Amino acid sequence: MAKKSNRRVASSKSRARGLLGDVARGRKRAAPRTAKSKTKKKSTRARASGGGRKGASTRSKNRNRRAGETPRGRGRREPLDPAERKIRNRIALLIGVLALVNSYVFLWQGEGSLFKLGGRRAAVIGADSSGAALGSFASPRDDACSEEPVRIFDGLEDTLQLETTLAGGRSLRLALMEQGVTGESIEALERAVRTNIDLGLLASSGGAVRLALDRDGEVLALEAELAEGHLVQACRQQGEYRVRTIQHPLSPEVATIKLELGDDADLFAAVQDAEEQPELAVMIAETLVHDVDFAVEARPRDRVTVLVEKRFLGATFHRYGTVLAIRYVGAAGRFAYYRYAAEGDRARYYDRAGRPVRRALRRTPMRFHPVRAEARGMLEPLVEVVEGRLGAIYRRPEGAPVVALADGRVLEVSDDGQDGEGHTVELLHADGTRSRYSHLKRPFANISEGAEVRQGQLIGLAGHSGKTAVDRVRLELRGAADSSEADTAAEALEILDPMRCTASGEARPMLIGEALTGEQLKRFTSTIRPWRRSLLRAG
Repeated sequence: MAKKSNRRVASSKSRARGLLGDVARGRKRAAPRTAKSKTKKKSTRARASGGGRKGASTRSKNRNRRAGETPRGRGRREPLDPAERKIRNRIALLIGVLALVNSYVFLWQGEGSLFKLGGRRAAVIGADSSGAALGSFASPRDDACSEEPVRIFDGLEDTLQLETTLAGGRSLRLALMEQGVTGESIEALERAVRTNIDLGLLASSGGAVRLALDRDGEVLALEAELAEGHLVQACRQQGEYRVRTIQHPLSPEVATIKLELGDDADLFAAVQDAEEQPELAVMIAETLVHDVDFAVEARPRDRVTVLVEKRFLGATFHRYGTVLAIRYVGAAGRFAYYRYAAEGDRARYYDRAGRPVRRALRRTPMRFHPVRAEARGMLEPLVEVVEGRLGAIYRRPEGAPVVALADGRVLEVSDDGQDGEGHTVELLHADGTRSRYSHLKRPFANISEGAEVRQGQLIGLAGHSGKTAVDRVRLELRGAADSSEADTAAEALEILDPMRCTASGEARPMLIGEALTGEQLKRFTSTIRPWRRSLLRAG
């Protein structure tokens, strides 16, 4: 009896597994035929033929009852095994739950809601009102005037911040044209400034001109220096320019500022927590750009200490001056830079041993700019291969500033490009390497074939020209190769790893410049000694 019981349990389990398999394949499982059901059929045939004795009929009825049937239930199925019934109930419950979830998603909620067809598109995580995941940068605006009496660029952190000079008697018009300002904006600015000051006097000053532009080349704010502490400022308000002149005694000072990045690893937020101005974040990131890319390599609890000049007009803070020294301790490493101008040379940054810190390539072709915290995960560069050509993709909002990876000369500026590249700029560098920047919104105004560019100089704006539906920049690097078997100059170029600018260890781009020695090194060591103490005391 024990053996029969075991066979019955095993048979139930086999039927349950077979049922699950058939349900998954969408087939209905027929009830198994048994010896008892065969007996039932024989009995039925016997009655239909009119033969058989009463005893035989009684025995047939008894057999039917033993099989679990009643005289009235001859057409019913045999009772389900408890294990099989339990499995069926669970499957039915699961199907019901899935049906409810799908009804909720597709009828009442989400992008697929039937009740929202034809309505406004739902925003994605981190999107602005246009639905762009990365947000926008340097968007056009009619009102850009700050309420601050001196700081005209307050509130314009997400615009293109540029600086030029009127040296050599250059006119304001020429300086603005070189920065890509539209003709209408130049005309309106000149009309507004002329009512307050003679434009010839402005040109002869030879002072610095600072600009905030939108991505279409319209001036949002302008500040020109007539003399030390004497400024002409103009800002856009309701489509017109409001001009004012400011004259206060200039009083600079040197400040040591300590920052620690928070949980979001946002340098702008850390600067704000230290009660400093947003432009300091850009200065820090651009100073350290040869060793760390703050857009993607910054981590929580990274620390930065910076020794920087602060300029005041009267009692009001105006702007930051030069970064004299900076120290970084974080996930990307430990670095300390000190600014020093060797005899007969321009100012550069060196480490404490007098070795230069500038490298042949920047760590990123993007100038540091604000990006919303929700979109930070999209900034990591990715590798893309198009028809055998290797490139690095940088997702950035339209209008974000693209800069030269290294010093060089403009080889090509194209508005169509090959293979759907859109607006492109290609540079030739001193070591024969070529860098190509594609999918730009537009090249910058003063970028033309044959022009010389400096490392970090603005060459274009991120966009989505060519065969791409999203805002981005594609970077390609190529170098000279064996041209003996090449039919064209392009075929003679070797495709290089576009991520080499982010390499670590011995694979990093080479250092540029000579180390300080002799008297220069002694003078440098003496100059930076108090700066080092200041950074160390600040922690």
